[in-house]
Amino acid sequence: MDRLWSRLVWPILWPVLLAQAILVVLCLVVGLMLWLMMPAHASWGATFWLLLALLLGSSLNVAVFLTLLRHRLRGIQRDVNDALAGIEAWLARHQRPQPGDELPLPRRLEALSRACEALVEGWQRELEESRAAERQLVGDLQARRGQLERLEAGRVRAREESRLKSDYLSHLQQSLAPLMGSLSEVLEGDALRQCGDDSDQAALLALRERLADAVVLLENLDESTDTTAASSRPLSHGKGRVLIVDDGPVNLTLARQVLERQGLEVETATSGEEALSRVAGPPFDLVLMDIFMPGMDGVETSRHWRDREAEVAACQRSILVALTANASDEDRRRFFQAGMDDFLAKPYRPQALVDLVRRWLPGALAPGPA
Repeated sequence: MDRLWSRLVWPILWPVLLAQAILVVLCLVVGLMLWLMMPAHASWGATFWLLLALLLGSSLNVAVFLTLLRHRLRGIQRDVNDALAGIEAWLARHQRPQPGDELPLPRRLEALSRACEALVEGWQRELEESRAAERQLVGDLQARRGQLERLEAGRVRAREESRLKSDYLSHLQQSLAPLMGSLSEVLEGDALRQCGDDSDQAALLALRERLADAVVLLENLDESTDTTAASSRPLSHGKGRVLIVDDGPVNLTLARQVLERQGLEVETATSGEEALSRVAGPPFDLVLMDIFMPGMDGVETSRHWRDREAEVAACQRSILVALTANASDEDRRRFFQAGMDDFLAKPYRPQALVDLVRRWLPGALAPGPA
């Protein structure tokens, strides 16, 4: 408080005291001039009392001023002390004080200034780090944008390639359709019966069967997108067991994928002998039987299948469906005589296969389009 009084209050107080002294001197000069001008009317007693009143008034003004100023300075000092105490408490929470460190006010203020500078430097470092992270994020975003543009260009190229492949598949299908028709005309015509023997007819039938398998493969490739989208919908209500008997690995895989996407439990066999070995195991609800297979064909395999089912009294009767490109009336009679329940003409679409399963196993699939 004394230092504050000597450095702050006194430089303001002495001009006030000087002004009061000049005022007293002016009053003396005025009184002296009046006495010289009118000595008969001048009175030293009146002059004395006037000077005394002036001095008392000036002293009272200075005393009131000093009292108010001292009161205000004490309030300011309390505020400063409270602020310093708060700052010291904050520093005590962030810095561990050393024992015996009781610094005077100037050194405490200096320490406080250094602490504030260190805090500002820390904030500046954090700001620089955040700006560096922002620049890195912008660079990563630009790199990802470049990758996205390259992926988009690749997607456009892939779509164009897919369109070209689809056109090639459609062209190949259009080329196979007349060939299948011509082959069917040859097989159903009288020229083959008159000139050819049974081996030639069997070879042509096998050729037509293979061509039908190729058509099925092309149609499945053309509809792969639709079947993939359908597979994302849960269609299965109850799992049914299906056995696919076919010596063609491609057709076997495609039919299995179509049925498994519908939630069915599917097993496969590549020959009639292998299919008959499954009769003794868990029963099948549906058996898809290819007709033209090397060794035991589908018709003979179906006969043995029914015979083995009859030998086991508790065996469940499976639904046998023929998969063939020969769907004439005579072929149908042979299928039904062998114990088959239905047939599916090749080439067939995946939707036709699903519709057949839904017709014979209505509880295995949900109603509606596949």
